[in-house]
Amino acid sequence: MSRAIWFFSHRECGARREWPLPVRNRRATHSLINTIGEGRREVSISDGSLTVRRGEQFKARGAAALLDLRMAAEVTVFLIALIWLVQALNVLDGYRFDNGFGIVGRSPSSLPHILTSPFLHASMDHIESNTPPLALLTFLAALGGLRRFLYAAAMIIVVGGLGTWLFSSPNTNTVGASGLIFGLLGYVAVRGLFARTLWQKVWQLAVGIAVFVYYQWTLVLLYPSSTVTAMHISWQGHLCGLLAGILAAVLMWRRDRRRDEEPLPAV
Repeated sequence: MSRAIWFFSHRECGARREWPLPVRNRRATHSLINTIGEGRREVSISDGSLTVRRGEQFKARGAAALLDLRMAAEVTVFLIALIWLVQALNVLDGYRFDNGFGIVGRSPSSLPHILTSPFLHASMDHIESNTPPLALLTFLAALGGLRRFLYAAAMIIVVGGLGTWLFSSPNTNTVGASGLIFGLLGYVAVRGLFARTLWQKVWQLAVGIAVFVYYQWTLVLLYPSSTVTAMHISWQGHLCGLLAGILAAVLMWRRDRRRDEEPLPAV
């Protein structure tokens, strides 16, 4: 009689770590292992049995969680250090980086600057106000995996930057990590809806709801108003970044679903 179980493997920086499962009856005469999706495998064994003790499952999950926490912390420290290094160089150069590498609305020559604008800030107050939410949301987003974080961040910077370039008023120069912050906010808030396992869905939805509730006051920065205009805030950058983050979560879900629907190779 054939029995099938599911188990999970941890990925870190592209390397697969598979947690060994104890086999109680080693007289199995036939086994079939097929990779299904990302980090998930199906094991079918005939004429034998394979069991997993609950304690070892918890240990494996705990070890994987610690690795994820460490990776997320390293990514966060690197990104925050990078924007502060750029800010230091910008200050020493008299903030000329802002004029040379910011997003100027609908200016063809400014189009490549969608890649540089998120790392520039107009003042020390600007970067100081952006640092805490950027650090928090980067950490939470990176907990889902390095590759997923890099994909989401790239989508937010490129798609959100294109939207900012297209919808901003001509002759306006947009700099700052706010678009990336709102993009990560959108990504973290909705990714739990598309999680592939119950555990991921539970913790990601809980984090997403908590983040949305905490940052709900920022919704007023997503549309034009007298307050936004007086504060020289780019609501276009905020809104386009938020939508790009949600788009990144949806596209990753569709990619995972296509992988699950791919026919298994014959063995």
